[in-house]
Amino acid sequence: MLAFQQGRLSEARALAEGFADAGGPQHQADHLLGLIHCRQGELEPGVSCLRRALSAQPDNPGYRLMLARALIDAGAAAEAQKIAQDLPSTHGSAAFALLQVEAEAAAACGDLTGEVSALRQIAGARPSDWRAWNDLGSALARAADWPAAVTALERAWSLAPGEPLVCTNLAGALRGAGQLHESARVLLELLERRPEHVDVRIALCSVLAEAGEHEQAIPHLQLAREHAPNRAELALAHARGLVAAASFAAGEAVFREIVSKDPADATAAYELGLLLERTGKLSELTSLLDSLEAEVLADPRFRFLEAVLLHRNGDSAAALAKMETGSPHADPLRWHRLRSKIAEALGRSGEAFSAAVAMNQATPDYANWRPAGAKYRQRLRELAAGIDENWYAALPQLRPSIRRAPAFLVGFPRSGTTLLDTFLMGHPRVHVLEEVHLLGAAELVIGKLIDLPTCSEKLLEEARDAYLAELDRHVPASFDGLVVDKLPLNMLGAPLINALFPNARIIFSQRHPCDAVLSGVMQSFVLNDAMACFLDLEDAADLYDVAMSLWTGHRSCLPLRVHDIVYEELVRDPQGTLHPLLQFLELEWADEVLRHQVTAAARGTIATASYDQVTRPLDQRPSGRWRRYRDEMTLVLPGLLSWARRLGYAD
Repeated sequence: MLAFQQGRLSEARALAEGFADAGGPQHQADHLLGLIHCRQGELEPGVSCLRRALSAQPDNPGYRLMLARALIDAGAAAEAQKIAQDLPSTHGSAAFALLQVEAEAAAACGDLTGEVSALRQIAGARPSDWRAWNDLGSALARAADWPAAVTALERAWSLAPGEPLVCTNLAGALRGAGQLHESARVLLELLERRPEHVDVRIALCSVLAEAGEHEQAIPHLQLAREHAPNRAELALAHARGLVAAASFAAGEAVFREIVSKDPADATAAYELGLLLERTGKLSELTSLLDSLEAEVLADPRFRFLEAVLLHRNGDSAAALAKMETGSPHADPLRWHRLRSKIAEALGRSGEAFSAAVAMNQATPDYANWRPAGAKYRQRLRELAAGIDENWYAALPQLRPSIRRAPAFLVGFPRSGTTLLDTFLMGHPRVHVLEEVHLLGAAELVIGKLIDLPTCSEKLLEEARDAYLAELDRHVPASFDGLVVDKLPLNMLGAPLINALFPNARIIFSQRHPCDAVLSGVMQSFVLNDAMACFLDLEDAADLYDVAMSLWTGHRSCLPLRVHDIVYEELVRDPQGTLHPLLQFLELEWADEVLRHQVTAAARGTIATASYDQVTRPLDQRPSGRWRRYRDEMTLVLPGLLSWARRLGYAD
């Protein structure tokens, strides 16, 4: 035993082999020989010796423990788990060690239920051991039992509040439970103690990004780079974060910095190219591709950028030929989206629709996003079921504020709201806030919309103050004109708008239902529960039905001040459509509103999915586009055409 403990394995083996001959118990010799064989990497004879030792003394916890560990090392985790479980009742350190081996064996053979069971017993036996609670919480998180995981990890965090491993595990469990802001709070708490901990700061940035708080993530990315200046992936994450926060110029600068330092970094060069296309800098994209080394340009992702240039420059046939030389595997979502656009430009509607379906199915986490969209529509239907004339009659309403109320630009997504807000941006007395969820600040104060009739005047005033405080973050204090709050699905929040701003003007942008739904399905969005409905044609048509049902109900039962803009008329006759709109908004006519291309160029990068469309001359071809896809839309046409007739379309 002494020779074994001191690492003199050959000597220990010779002595052990003579131990039984010298009168020692055979089971002791077998146990020691088994340990020596295993230490020397001879697992098969080692396991055989350890089996004989345990067979001779089945109640010996040490023998059982060593055999179970050897079986795990030998790849027989299921047998090891059974060996660890079969020990008759025992106590103390031996029982605890066997529970640990049982958990390890269960993990090795993929028995998550068995692993959690063993870890629960360990945590129960060691209630002040943070590692035990951390291990249990981690296993529960792998089982997606988020509430139980959070509970276990909160216990570990209370026992070891400065331990980064527990912090990141707890933050991950909170994130899995959908408690993103709580997840961020835990990470921030640790960073107050350990500001230099780069990985925790990166985890925080990821949580903030998932919560849509991209602007809040940027300073943390900058700090992470300062603490770890040589970690190249941080610069890339910083650039991506800036782009996600719509800080496109700053993101471009960081991408260019990376490429200048490492010209062989194909990923940074590719993402810089994507950003240049996204911001309409096609000549700079051409220059970038011309400057890349042949080894970098050989990356198949660059076939996509080359095809983008050809398509954006009007040569769709050459773009398609270029795509045939590449592969969708490197960036499938963008690849299929471009393939769809090219096929449509070439008049190949069936191919275009198939590519759009492939694009949607290539969405990361597609299998989870579609159920999220279904739950969102179900919530809307439950809201609609709870609303009747009595509900509307009971709605409270504030007196108009001394401040000028904003105007609200709403409509079903892909109904021309971005084109319309670009026209309005040209007016010198208009400031458009594009898709900033200002109404969400008020919703956080009042709670669920269905409970709006029970809100007190004081609560409504707090909600309006929250809205205006958020608005003031985005509009210069010196601006005294009309603010237009453009967020299409604010149409669903019309009762709240009416309660907070009873004199507010609402612009409803309307488009043929079939075109709006088709356009949404053939476009890629930054996903949330609502936009996830556009991953499937039938889902999108169902969203249209429930959203328009709610909107028409709001319009018929509330004294809303609404002006309708029909997309098809706006494209056909912008001046004739915009004149009455400006009168409705009590604004003087300004010729600048008709210069939408100049306005689009001046406004910088457009954050919506229409970024590559509103900078072009007006085009009436998208009107009636759905007719080219009649075969693909067969299942949803009856419902959508019914809505079309209600909205005044001939079909």
